[in-house]
Amino acid sequence: MATGIIYAAIGVIAILSFLKVRYGGADEASMMAILAEYVVGKIVIYMILLGTLCYIVWRFYEAITDPYEYGGNFKGGIKRVGIALSTIADVLIVYAAVRVLLGISHFQSNGQPQEERAMVHSMLKHQGQWPVIAIGLVYVCTAIIQQWYGITRGYRERVDIERFSVIFRHVVHILAWVGYAARGIILGIIGFFFLKAGIKENAQYIVNTDKAFDFIGDHVGHVYFILVAIATTCYGVFMFIQGIAYDTDKD
Repeated sequence: MATGIIYAAIGVIAILSFLKVRYGGADEASMMAILAEYVVGKIVIYMILLGTLCYIVWRFYEAITDPYEYGGNFKGGIKRVGIALSTIADVLIVYAAVRVLLGISHFQSNGQPQEERAMVHSMLKHQGQWPVIAIGLVYVCTAIIQQWYGITRGYRERVDIERFSVIFRHVVHILAWVGYAARGIILGIIGFFFLKAGIKENAQYIVNTDKAFDFIGDHVGHVYFILVAIATTCYGVFMFIQGIAYDTDKD
């Protein structure tokens, strides 16, 4: 449910930015900065923080205890590693939420990745380029997993939708397919620029979700920007449905 709130909002903010209703902010951290300006928004941040922490714990529990019985062979191991890697976006959401609530963040409500670039600049200065390249590779791997997950309908064992109508089940599959495709595209773009920043040792190449949307609009096309924004909202709606119909084990 927490994930659904975030990505449904990010997709809507991206569309509003495209329509010039607002300037930027289609990013997890930026959305937190926007919410923090209001008392009700801070309550929503606490809800998102609690829900996302719970989801991270569950995903690691799932990877370790294997309730869906993937097994310990190579294929099963890859699936379980993929489950653990899929929490990377959730960890970043928790990081942003905590910093915003403590009032120690410099996240921009207009989507500028200043804090992310400052962090990478510090990493390049003190740890060198390889940690940044490693983060980029994790992003790219996670993007591929997200795409594969949507294409193969890997989410089916987690969503108990057989009790719903045939039409509703088709709608769920469409939402999941386009949603995972959008998440894979955005994470892939972020990962690409992390790799570029590491290889060229320049933190200014770093992008967040908002700037990944801008990259699509500027270099791929406005139509694709809108499609990915709508698909991101679809991902949020699918996560709501998954929250309602979640099945916590193989049966």
